[in-house]
Amino acid sequence: MKTVIKVWVDDSAVYIQTTDGKVFSRLFADFPLLRTASPTQRADFKWGKMGIRWEGIDEDLSYAGFFKSAQPPRSAHLNA
Repeated sequence: MKTVIKVWVDDSAVYIQTTDGKVFSRLFADFPLLRTASPTQRADFKWGKMGIRWEGIDEDLSYAGFFKSAQPPRSAHLNA
């Protein structure tokens, strides 16, 4: 399992950076609850050892599931 060091969102996706400097992403469009959530709701998340939790919309995303279908990784320096 990859070790996560950073999680963030923008207007269309959620991103995860791992200790090896790679950044993975998943589009909100892939998740019905995140797709219809407001930007404020999407930005209100907590992340921990196993995954990401959006309490306000009752959505959980495990890292195992995230990495299984994530966009190909890219170097972290591209996310400046």
